[in-house]
Amino acid sequence: MIEKSENKKTLEEAVRFEIDGREFFLKAAEKAKTYIAKVIFQTIAEEELDHIRRVKKIYESDNVSEKQEILHRASKETTLQNIFQKAREQMGKDFSANSDEREAIRLAIQLEFKGHEFYNRLAQEATSDFEKKFYQHLAQEELVHFSTLQQMEEAITNSTSFG
Repeated sequence: MIEKSENKKTLEEAVRFEIDGREFFLKAAEKAKTYIAKVIFQTIAEEELDHIRRVKKIYESDNVSEKQEILHRASKETTLQNIFQKAREQMGKDFSANSDEREAIRLAIQLEFKGHEFYNRLAQEATSDFEKKFYQHLAQEELVHFSTLQQMEEAITNSTSFG
């Protein structure tokens, strides 16, 4: 019984983490002035919503086959990298961003790194193979967000509009 209440607490913590992340990305998207920043922040916010849904389904489900289906959906390829590449092609080398956007990107990178570490820790502490795989998938998705945001920061830093 203790393990089940501990799992419940962990899943509640994961949901809260994702909700906070989604709120951050929605606010960042709302304030963004450039197309690339707006699209990236909106896309990550939607992916965080998907994380929330999956964690809640795990939380609510006692059915092993239903949990396996959730894990299977977690392994789908993210579209975030594709969105970044398309936006980059459309904009060429000019990725100018204002200082608020650059700061939002830096904060987002930190948030996604924390998410990656959070889910890695949960995977290491997991008591079942299913939990371990589920948290590893979430950690990997956070790493994709982290990597995309780093590429975005690098593109902005190296932009011709900054000299």
